[in-house]
Amino acid sequence: MLEVEVLRVMSPGERELPWVLLRHENRVLPIVIGILEATAIQIALLGEKMVRPMTHDLACNLLAGLRGKLTSVSIYSLKDGTFFAHLNIEQRNSEGQVDQILRIDSRPSDAIAIALRTGSAVLVAEEVMDEAGREIEFFDAGESEEEDGEYPGD
Repeated sequence: MLEVEVLRVMSPGERELPWVLLRHENRVLPIVIGILEATAIQIALLGEKMVRPMTHDLACNLLAGLRGKLTSVSIYSLKDGTFFAHLNIEQRNSEGQVDQILRIDSRPSDAIAIALRTGSAVLVAEEVMDEAGREIEFFDAGESEEEDGEYPGD
């Protein structure tokens, strides 16, 4: 697994869904996400706090209340144009010892939004990066579409 940096959320055009860009060294993994998830990720990237908790804040609050700690997020597969991810959570007992380790299925965009709020690592399988990653220069040049005009989504 490769640890990635959440670079930014970008909108390639007014009629297209936003992307979240994940960087590892000189490669970027673009993932098409929903508008609400893009907003949640952008708020976390900017370090902004809402007056009332958003859904991803609620998930963080639930984790804390259940003595859970998100250790990382893993984007582990890409099948038929869809990314698959899970949350890696340690649940502790009342003495603070790890009671169980949980792996919970998640859309990558939701997992990233939660990871940013908890300061947890975002990991991508090497095979996924090899299949869908692009050289960073592709995005620095201002390009907005791949040759076939599509990117996999979550």
